[in-house]
Order: sequence, then structure tokens, then C-alpha cells
Amino acid sequence: MENEFTLYLDESKSVDNIFVIGGFACHISKEKEIENKLQKLKEKVWKNAKTRAEKVFHATDYVRKYPKAFMDLIEIVREAGGVVFATVIKLDELTELFGTGYSKSNKTSFALVEDPFNIALEKIIENYTHFLYYRNAFGKTIYESRSVENENWITSPDFMLKKDYLRIISNNKGIVYVNDEALKLCNTNFSVKRKKEDVAGLQIADNIAYVIARSMSHSLKEIADIEKIFDEIFNLAYNGNFDRFKKDLRHFYGIKILPEMFRTIPMERKGGEQIKYYNHMIKQLEKRVRNLLNPNSKNNVNQSDT
Repeated sequence: MENEFTLYLDESKSVDNIFVIGGFACHISKEKEIENKLQKLKEKVWKNAKTRAEKVFHATDYVRKYPKAFMDLIEIVREAGGVVFATVIKLDELTELFGTGYSKSNKTSFALVEDPFNIALEKIIENYTHFLYYRNAFGKTIYESRSVENENWITSPDFMLKKDYLRIISNNKGIVYVNDEALKLCNTNFSVKRKKEDVAGLQIADNIAYVIARSMSHSLKEIADIEKIFDEIFNLAYNGNFDRFKKDLRHFYGIKILPEMFRTIPMERKGGEQIKYYNHMIKQLEKRVRNLLNPNSKNNVNQSDT
């Protein structure tokens, strides 16, 4: 397909229960460019690496050693026209709001709360579909493997991952705003790749998810440069096809934080009153500016007399 994108995803979790699925989408025509640039970056960072395995960018191992290289990773995404997608789930808040979902004293055998992994994936797929639709495009998704070597496929995390993805697409599971037909037509394929396959996009996605998880954590002593890296990542977050400088919606379409803090009716009414007040003040200021620009204005004469 000529107008086709690939979404690369990986996951990360901080020590204080911040769970993230994150990565980026790029046009398939840019995949080779990303691979070549990542290879050059590896050669610059690991001049004496003897094996291919030594040259796999894994965030938890290398972000502290090579913060400059991680800025370079984000620059590779930017130059390829990549767009960042992520979901952040604050697991402690999720438990506080909904509980654990299952109590031993409860005779029911089903859980109340959806698996946070599925919640995160659902939100990303929904926003990715929005992205594809407005580009008249199709998209595949590649996720980094969660299984161990030689694990039975039917019982493996990767099998469950693919099953959950297909459930989201086929049943519109967890999708709130996007039409079922658009969801099925825009999303064409899902695959899982192991780290040893050395997929360039997945290595970058690994680092994107890691940096977002660390930046959202308030209890960690962070690397000095990690906030700068996050700022660069956030600059590439999907903004819902809007002009970011007129309407910044990256927190809704690009990097979404859950659970959302619901706005109440009193808050909405108070907010509406504030908007009315600000609009009134703006009109008054505009009127004063017009009067100042027109020295012959009747209002100016009256003001000078007083």
C-alpha cells in the first residue's frame, strides 16, 4: 500500500507504579532511513562492539550512559516525520478509584477492572486510527515481544497480546470515539518481534516508553537530561490533526494519562463564568485600544475633560 504507516510500540514501568505503552508511527517509506541512521548512531556509540547483540539500544541499560545518544534517537524520529503515541496509566490511582477488581471474600469469579495493559493499548489504537483516517492511510502495528525464548506459543504473553489486539479491532473493545468501520479499515496488521531481531523502530520505541515512564514518576531521582529528552518526545506527540499553536491537544491524542480526572458540573459552570468574564475584559481592552488609536474619538475627549 502506498499510503501506509507502521506504529512501533513497547512498554515500561517505573518503581512507583507508572505503566506506559509508547512508541511512534512513521510512513513505511521511512523505515530504511531510520534503520540506517540508527546503525550509524550505534557505530558512533559502540566503536568496539564485537557482536550485533551488543549494539541493541535498551533504555534501562544505556540511558544513563549515553543521554546524548537518546536525544539523537528522538532526532531520527523527527527527521523521519515520526509521530509519538503513548498511554500513561497511574496504577495506584486506578486501584484507588476502582479497587483491585476482585476480592477473595467475593464469590464472583470475574474481575471488575480491565487489565491496564489492554486499557493502554485500546487508547493508543483509537488515537492511531484517528491519525490514519485523516491521512487516508492504512497502518500496521509492531510490538516488542513479551515472551521468553522457546515458550509455548498458545500460552505465551505474545499470543495473548495478539488475541487482545484482535479483540479490540473486531469487537471495538474499549474504543470510545472512533467508528467501528474506520477501526477495521485503517488497521491492517499486528505483529510481535523479538529484541534479537534488531528492529530499529522497536529500539526507539523502547526508549520513548522508558523516558515517558520516568518523567511521569515523582518519586524517582531522575537523570539530569531526562526531562529534556521528554520535552523532545512530547514535541512529537500527535495533536489530533490540529495546529498545535492554536489548540494544543497532545495530552489527549498523543500522550494520554489515565485515569482521567473527571470534570464536575460545578467546575464546568465556574469555568463558563470565567470565560464570560475574560471575554468581557477582552472586549473592554479592544475598545480602549481603538480609542487610543483614534485621537478624535468622542470617548477620548470625554476622558481628557475628566
